[in-house]
Amino acid sequence: MQPSGGNDGVQDQARESQANIGVTDRSADRSQRRRGRCRGDDAGSRFKAFHVCCPAFLQGSTVIFGLTTPDAPKVQPLIDDYQGTNNVTVQIEPGGPYSDFQTKLITNLTQGTGAYDVVSMDDPWMPQFAGGEFIMNLGELMDKRGIESDPDFVPELIALGDFPPGSGLRGIPWVGNVQVFAWRSDVLEELGLDAPPKTWDDVLSYAQAITEAKSGEDLYGIGVRGVAGNPAATSFLPVLRGYGTDLFDENWEPQLDTDAAMQAITTQLALAKLAPPGVETIDHPQMGQNLSQGLIAQSADIWPDQLLQVYDPELSKVVGKVDIGGEPAQEGVKPSNVTGNWLLGIPEGSENADAALDFILWFTAPEQQKRLLLDQNIPATRISVLEDPEAVEKLPFLPGLLTAGRNAVPRPRTEHYNAAEAIYGRYVAEAIAGQITGEEAMANSNKEIRELMVREGVLQ
Repeated sequence: MQPSGGNDGVQDQARESQANIGVTDRSADRSQRRRGRCRGDDAGSRFKAFHVCCPAFLQGSTVIFGLTTPDAPKVQPLIDDYQGTNNVTVQIEPGGPYSDFQTKLITNLTQGTGAYDVVSMDDPWMPQFAGGEFIMNLGELMDKRGIESDPDFVPELIALGDFPPGSGLRGIPWVGNVQVFAWRSDVLEELGLDAPPKTWDDVLSYAQAITEAKSGEDLYGIGVRGVAGNPAATSFLPVLRGYGTDLFDENWEPQLDTDAAMQAITTQLALAKLAPPGVETIDHPQMGQNLSQGLIAQSADIWPDQLLQVYDPELSKVVGKVDIGGEPAQEGVKPSNVTGNWLLGIPEGSENADAALDFILWFTAPEQQKRLLLDQNIPATRISVLEDPEAVEKLPFLPGLLTAGRNAVPRPRTEHYNAAEAIYGRYVAEAIAGQITGEEAMANSNKEIRELMVREGVLQ
């Protein structure tokens, strides 16, 4: 999974053609499969207890599971166990890197091809797939089975699957990515700086002090991503929100020409000058390396997979020296962290919904969540796992991640967010590179995003 919505590369065209042929063939012979059906004695099962069951009614069924290619080997050990225990075939269909997989899902889900029974979805995709009712209402399926929702999920994360809000659960989170603010506790202590910085004014002043004192030792005050598109946009969004505004208002009018947005971009550009040289080339992997190798002392754009590197003594030079918490915010502004969860859903075209639901409930149960966390470094979405003593002993940042999750706010919930992100991510990157001013970046972004929303019929 890409916590920040990145792109892992371009898929080979020959493989793409084979995959498309395979989709057609699988759809044609689905009628030959045995489909799982619920037995009456399961009607009282609870979601939170479902993982202990080995339902006989699943015997012989096949579930087609679509997810990104990088995630496939990470989940394979769990798939092997599930198949062996339940005599169920779970056929993994790797969809390529992030953008390729997204394209495949758009095609297959909107056309109802029946190519998948279970799909993994990045939470910014939910407005399109759930809002368009291209994935099934899991809440209704669970109600028919007498299965209740599980309060063990972090409320702000399970809520990502309920879109439009209040319409019913259409996705269950399995990857609990949340953007956090990270800082070098040893560096702040050495320089007499109170931790953590509470406002963006604090972050900027700390970054200035650290860079002035430590840049000669290759330690800089802040880390910022400057690659155009998603990276620059994702790095800027917590600053924008920390000044009390967002990309859109409640009526979907873009807000990048406001005074708050101008203050945010001014701060972001000042921070970029205090980051390690070459900030315009920094993407997600490089940000994680810069933190784990001791090159940066603060960043508002850190994700769980990077924290796992920081706490790995074989990879990190700063084990035990990094703390995390909520994003800073100016006085009077409520702090919030950005979500980057992945959720499991059932496409409307699936002919195997009962078996798909059973698999999702098993896969997102506490035991499997803990295995994914400890064995594959995949952050959990359950409170019990994030508070598990064994897990916390190995990964001391988990309580901070849970706190961040409780303050989490998704990116704007519109199916047009990806297009809007590409616009403002491009202009923010150009401003970081010195090609345009911050004022030009915000004005151009606001104008083009509004034109986008008009074209899509959202605004007039």
